[in-house]
Amino acid sequence: MRNSIPVMLICMTVSLASGSIYLESPVYCGSKWGMLQYDDGSSHWLTWKGVYRGVWFVTDDFLPGSWFNADYSEYWFYHHSEYPWDTSDFYAELWTDDSCSPGMLIDRDIVVASHNTAILSDHDPDYWFEQCWSIVNTELSEGGWPSLLGDNTPNTADHSFYSDDFEVWLPWIKTGSIASDYFIMLWAGFGSLEAETWGGIKGLYRL
Repeated sequence: MRNSIPVMLICMTVSLASGSIYLESPVYCGSKWGMLQYDDGSSHWLTWKGVYRGVWFVTDDFLPGSWFNADYSEYWFYHHSEYPWDTSDFYAELWTDDSCSPGMLIDRDIVVASHNTAILSDHDPDYWFEQCWSIVNTELSEGGWPSLLGDNTPNTADHSFYSDDFEVWLPWIKTGSIASDYFIMLWAGFGSLEAETWGGIKGLYRL
């Protein structure tokens, strides 16, 4: 387990960089009840940029003043024939948040990625959070594989970041100045809410 290290997220404006390519035929993944996600459900990019790629979840973005239970992380990968993976294995990690950066490791599993399908990693059901990170750690690869899907819609705030050293985290920016989002979702429980109530929350906050 790494020690908790205060890290500053450095925002940069970059053009299309190596490690990300545009898909002419987007892949639609959509959303489901109980899922927290920042992506818009339609993937247009795949990326292998960064040894570590993660999404920073903030519960206030979905339901102000709330706490959620991190049940599963869901990941979507894409195996492009011109950019083959050297491995399908990766570390699926859940971290606490510390000053807008990964703080302490909560859960880690070796997971096998598959092409264009939902890959789930089961987390400790007792971990409740207001902010956390779900991270794809590609240390098992020589080149950042497996490649992760991302959307093409900039957000008002950055939530998808990558890093090569786990100290400096950069927003995943392809064009402009605002990051788009990886297809990393979090299946989350919310206390004892009934399904109907959860459905209402999703409709209000576009979960």
